[in-house]
Amino acid sequence: MIAGWLKAGIFEAGKGFAPTGEGTPQGGVISPLLLNIALHGLEEAAGVRYRTGARAGEVRDGCPALTRYADDLVVCCHSRQQAERVQARLATWLEPRGLAFNEAKTRVVPLSEGFDFLGFNLRRYPSGKLLIKPGATAVKRFRKRLALEFRALRGANVTAVLAKVVPIVRGWVAYYRTVVSSRVFSALTGYLWRLTYKWACWSHQNKPKRWIIDRYYRKFNKFRNDRWVFGDRDTGAYLPKPAWTGIVRHTLVKGGASPDDPDLAGYWAQRRRKVNPPLDDYTVRLLSRQDGRCSLCGENLLTSDQPPQTPVGWERWFLWVTRKAITAGYLVHRDTPSAARGHQTHLVHATCHRGKPPPRLAGTTMLQQNA
Repeated sequence: MIAGWLKAGIFEAGKGFAPTGEGTPQGGVISPLLLNIALHGLEEAAGVRYRTGARAGEVRDGCPALTRYADDLVVCCHSRQQAERVQARLATWLEPRGLAFNEAKTRVVPLSEGFDFLGFNLRRYPSGKLLIKPGATAVKRFRKRLALEFRALRGANVTAVLAKVVPIVRGWVAYYRTVVSSRVFSALTGYLWRLTYKWACWSHQNKPKRWIIDRYYRKFNKFRNDRWVFGDRDTGAYLPKPAWTGIVRHTLVKGGASPDDPDLAGYWAQRRRKVNPPLDDYTVRLLSRQDGRCSLCGENLLTSDQPPQTPVGWERWFLWVTRKAITAGYLVHRDTPSAARGHQTHLVHATCHRGKPPPRLAGTTMLQQNA
């Protein structure tokens, strides 16, 4: 079946069908699955052994620990000699499968020196603590992308700027919110402020600085005492600051647990319920109060799939949420002293809100706000 996939050919927009003698196109959606199949058994080949019983899932003493994501992998060993032996064993294991290590990207380094993996930097510091931070290369690449985006948006209005930049920023921050990122987020907040201010000055070159500040910066978020927030005064939309994002530590997955195992569906569902989505605290509280369901149709407000695994995946997730999934509608309630103010706000699907608008009743108020 796999051999049939490799030779099935591909369809490209505007080009039609193209035969493939072997392999898959670069970045193809099937590539990670094929690699997971081809590299199944890599842990055993590296000598990784797990405990059983009460400590099931823990690596046995003296064994290496292997972490793999598609074709990227890291093996943590107890000595340089063990690392070299593991590398030789894996090279022998890969050879019959037509695979080999990329020598330019393969290194044996002490943990005190640190290394980058999937955009993260892992390093054990002199204090003995192992810290995982956003990699310097990833941060530099993200800053460069932001600068290019703001340059390309010169001449556009603030609505277009927010529509383009907000998902990019929130997606990148959501990806790195599980590691030691507070300082990086703070530095990125200042960098974003300079980019927005530079864009505003370029857009209104004949206006004084005070006019520019009054037009684009104010206290847009009513839950934060910060008047230096960039946004659109007409719609109330704004650019959330990365420094507002709280750090949420990643919970390790039990050894051997796979999201594709139907017997573990309950485990993964419970795990997803325990992890709050990377939305603002106010929206998360509303989701919890409503048990994650729409007040109008009763269906789930957010998808129950696995969370994205890349910054681009989180960027697309935020685009889906902000444009299609959720609208925070201040639904109609009678304005009575007995009605709790916090019970007036509900999250609903944007489609439900458009299809079933609540009626305006006498003595009541109705507002809308996009999440």
